[in-house]
Amino acid sequence: MAGILLKGMRKAAKAAGNPFTDLAAYPILTEEVGYPPSPVGAPAGTGGGAGNGATAPLGQIVNKAVSEILGWKIKPGDSSGFIAALNQSFTLTEVEGHVESKWVPRTYAAQTDLSGGITGAQASVYARGKEALDQSLPLLDGLYTLDPEADAEDVIALKAVVKSQLTELVNELGFISGPRIARVNQYFSLLLVDSGAPQFPSLPSVDPDKINGTLGNLRDVLGLNFDTQDFVNSVEDEQNLSNFRILSDYVTSLAQSWINNLPFLGLNSAKPFFGTQLILLSRQLSVVAESVDEVRFTLDSVFIGPAERQTIKVNYPGVSTLKSIFLEDLFSWISNFSTEEGPRLIQDGGKFGVQNTFTPVVRELLSFVVNLPKSPGVTNPMPAGFFAPRVQLAVDDLVAQLQSLVTLAAPIKHEITSEPDFGLPFQVATVEPLFLSDLPPGSTAMSIPVHVRGNGFQATPTVLFQGHRAPIVKKVYFRSETLLIVALDRSSVKIGTSDVVVMNADGQTLTLSAGFTVGP
Repeated sequence: MAGILLKGMRKAAKAAGNPFTDLAAYPILTEEVGYPPSPVGAPAGTGGGAGNGATAPLGQIVNKAVSEILGWKIKPGDSSGFIAALNQSFTLTEVEGHVESKWVPRTYAAQTDLSGGITGAQASVYARGKEALDQSLPLLDGLYTLDPEADAEDVIALKAVVKSQLTELVNELGFISGPRIARVNQYFSLLLVDSGAPQFPSLPSVDPDKINGTLGNLRDVLGLNFDTQDFVNSVEDEQNLSNFRILSDYVTSLAQSWINNLPFLGLNSAKPFFGTQLILLSRQLSVVAESVDEVRFTLDSVFIGPAERQTIKVNYPGVSTLKSIFLEDLFSWISNFSTEEGPRLIQDGGKFGVQNTFTPVVRELLSFVVNLPKSPGVTNPMPAGFFAPRVQLAVDDLVAQLQSLVTLAAPIKHEITSEPDFGLPFQVATVEPLFLSDLPPGSTAMSIPVHVRGNGFQATPTVLFQGHRAPIVKKVYFRSETLLIVALDRSSVKIGTSDVVVMNADGQTLTLSAGFTVGP
């Protein structure tokens, strides 16, 4: 029996990656781990943890309050971001000789370094929903029943449910990192389709007399169905009925806007909205920074400290594109990129910066980490502790987080066309004649500029002068689709007439016969 038990323990130990060997060779190091708002996660220098009912450090309380009020993550030295968040959170109005400030709650604001709140397309969708909500609620509150048999309690309950559903729907449109698709679809289904079958996104009907869901129930209970009920007896009743129809139009038009923009809002969207993707990138950059710190911590636990890491050279003999690098230099590169360089690239370069700099750098860092040695070898005489299971698990997690960052950044693209298509017909109209007497007295310039005018010129054209004693072209400068400036070799410019040939990059060629004349 004991033999069977021992054999089972050995098999379990082997399957678990030899944890007993790891624990026997290296000590178990512990540290306090916590993330805000946990007191353990407070930055160094803010004081001890506030546990068991103790008061948190004053600075931490103030920072949290300011962040919540402004909807903006505090960043030392970012005065412009603070001013922008302040202006968006408070409106100033002059009243009877003094200025009154009004706080505009920004409960939807993103707590991220890359964006002070929801931006771009999502902000537009949210503004569209907020406007619909602001216009709809007064109409909803003012509705009254036309059906004399309607139950007053049912009317109150239905109006309260519609108000709650519509409010939650619009709040979800402003959710950080993008609205949760399933939740928005469900609320539209509840309001317009059928509470028992959330089959949105689709609108079976936009006619206020035919919509279903909670709004349809409210219409029928109040007696506001223009097709099947006729309780209108006065102008006020007719206005009441019209108010419901307008309320329905606000909701159905908002639903149509949601359907139109839905392909760009999902987490797996092939072309995500850039503003929403910024928040996801910011979150993932923070995770990468944490993963680097975790790798460093595990290395400390196997006696590979910061000083030693600066002397460990990592070679990549199997990958010619990767050059040798010190281990700590690689970790510093990843940490600096995830906290400083990466956010700056996105802010300054936008989508073009993400595609052409941010993503290639992340891929490069991923290649360095993926190809770190997994076992001892001659080409990489790493310390034995580097191959401990705890270290390898931390490295694998860093690989996974970098790969997730690549996945988020890959769909963000912006192409800058070097040869614009202006859609103008290709035409060579005139070439300004050159008179040598017009040159400045004593001019010794080796190039003489000539203007070629027309339409449809592309960015890299070829211009030739042909004919007897035709001048030699030194260089062609593209100025616009209607103007090329040609630099002629001064020594080849002679009195006479030449044909001018212009060839676009796509092969189109036009000749202006006797288009260039050099006079005395």
